[in-house]
Amino acid sequence: MGISKELDGPFPWREAPVADYAVIGDPISHSRSPQMHNAAYQALGLTLRYTSVHVPRGEVTEALDHLKGLGYKGINVTVPHKEEVIDWLGDCDAFASRVRSVNTIRMADKFGFNTDAPAFMETLRLLNLPPGTPTLVLGAGGSSRAIATALSEDGYPLHIWNRTPGKARALVKELDLEDALAIDTPDIRGAGLIVNATSASLAGERLPINWDDAIPGAVAYDVMYGAALNSFLDEASLGGVRAVDGLALLVMQGALAFEFWVKKNAPHEVMWEAVR
Repeated sequence: MGISKELDGPFPWREAPVADYAVIGDPISHSRSPQMHNAAYQALGLTLRYTSVHVPRGEVTEALDHLKGLGYKGINVTVPHKEEVIDWLGDCDAFASRVRSVNTIRMADKFGFNTDAPAFMETLRLLNLPPGTPTLVLGAGGSSRAIATALSEDGYPLHIWNRTPGKARALVKELDLEDALAIDTPDIRGAGLIVNATSASLAGERLPINWDDAIPGAVAYDVMYGAALNSFLDEASLGGVRAVDGLALLVMQGALAFEFWVKKNAPHEVMWEAVR
């Protein structure tokens, strides 16, 4: 690539370089977004630069002000900031506002939207799952809220579990999800799709799932990516369950953000090759 890997980061936000786009999160060192977006820019002959920036909890507003001052045009947002960034925004699209989860920001007018939900639904089509497959969603954070809402709107019956049960119940109630039920234990019996939208994989934590209860043909889908850190998918595979990580989701949501910012068709294959 013509762009130096030194720009990939991550950088503490106070030491962020001058660039055009970035992903922020905590942690952020695992992110492959910089190589993906920079490869896309190079493929289309665009003189743009994308990096990764570490922003601790509670410092999102200050960090975004700083990045805007440096001239950043757009920001991707990953865990745990997808809800906190809304307080900084001037506006966001109707879906992002409903689920209170933003993962893409246009800095000029401080406008946010959510590419997680449409990208996730597109990856399901690649998996050839039957429409309306009974689904268990693990987690109640920003990613979970977006994914659960998209699944519900598309007619998927849902069970939702969180390590703090009250948060799962609040998610179902606040979003008024049809055919969705908060459950107190992550029971996978009857679920054809089990979605891990928690941050457990990044933290190296194990979720209390009995994979012996999986039905034939079930799919375990972790929205995180990187096999080296993923005990959820390792355990699912050992239990005979088809395991899928979030690499396709990364590319799909990244392509949507690219097109929103750059107003050109994203070079999907180039982006795939950059993160494989």
